[in-house]
Amino acid sequence: MILKRKGTLGILETEAAGGPHPFAEASFVRKLCLAGEERGIQVFVFCPSDIQDGGDQVHGYTYEKGGWKRRSFPPPDVLYDRYLALGTRQLLQKRKQLAELEKRHSIRYLTRGLAGKWTVYRTLKQFSALLPYLPATLQYKSPRQLANVLDLWKGEAFLKPQNGLHGKLTLHAILSNSAPGTLEVTGRDRSNKVFQHRFSDIEEGFTFIDRFTDNRAFLIQPFLKLTTRSKEPFDVRALVQKGNGGTWSLTGLAVRLGKPGTLTSNLHGGGDARQALPFLESELGAEGGREALAKITRLSRLIPHVLESRFGRMAELGVDFGIEPSGDIWILEVNSKPGRSAFSRIGEPQSARRAIESPLDYAKFLMRQCGSLPLVARSSCIDVL
Repeated sequence: MILKRKGTLGILETEAAGGPHPFAEASFVRKLCLAGEERGIQVFVFCPSDIQDGGDQVHGYTYEKGGWKRRSFPPPDVLYDRYLALGTRQLLQKRKQLAELEKRHSIRYLTRGLAGKWTVYRTLKQFSALLPYLPATLQYKSPRQLANVLDLWKGEAFLKPQNGLHGKLTLHAILSNSAPGTLEVTGRDRSNKVFQHRFSDIEEGFTFIDRFTDNRAFLIQPFLKLTTRSKEPFDVRALVQKGNGGTWSLTGLAVRLGKPGTLTSNLHGGGDARQALPFLESELGAEGGREALAKITRLSRLIPHVLESRFGRMAELGVDFGIEPSGDIWILEVNSKPGRSAFSRIGEPQSARRAIESPLDYAKFLMRQCGSLPLVARSSCIDVL
């Protein structure tokens, strides 16, 4: 009897000190473990600190028989990097630990990460088919520059960190029409809490914004009216993934709806989710909604190929689109570590299931390419796009 070897998928997660589990995204990881078992893949989760000196073993957790089991595992055949560093120190520590692992073992990554938002913007801007959908974007440099930008952009601008997450540290600056000489600032702090300030001294307001950036890299964009008729901010999240054939497909589309008066629609900031087509038809009319969805679908299928040509092989992307009341569509952000909880909220079980299963199917595809699973010799290992 020939015993088939199980391929292994290691999920690198952020530590979650003080939570019910020592790692983030426990619900997502649990689903991956269960779906991996169905596919003959051993799935386990670990944090950078779980990599042992010498890189021969990784302490981690797997979900089986209704609970989490802590064990030692050999280095995985494929590594699924979901780690979100909260600062430079954490990022450097992660890189150091992974380097220790890679000294002795060849690790194949499921997907590559993207560079910061500025680099992604400049990459997308090189493709003429995407230019009409990219809002003007500048790197923030100084209060004086922001003052000039406000004069050019009818008194409003939106600022966001180049490496921000979940809508945190975003700002809307507006020169008040009702009170000339006044600067109004609305935003979210690092805890994602909404704040508002009104400065009767404009220079004081610019100083506040400059201190708020705290020497971090920020981007400036025109403030786009991306709201419903009820003034609720919303965007459309497209999840595109590779599966068992190694080719891109659109897993699903979901609207993320924020609260009135807030800047962003991220679910982490208290937003909700809706099915895309009914929502867009209610906002843009039946024809306008279908046209917007068709355009978003086309762009979602193009963007992964554009980014792979610059950054290398990837497995999944979350692409966020804004839509103005006029129907104009904007590419807002692209995320290489996308969330997928919106699909389980909107009553689309097929999309929700595919969002979980696609990374496993693609991991299995890579394992077969490199001989980690039977049927394919290691000499055929290629970096498939």
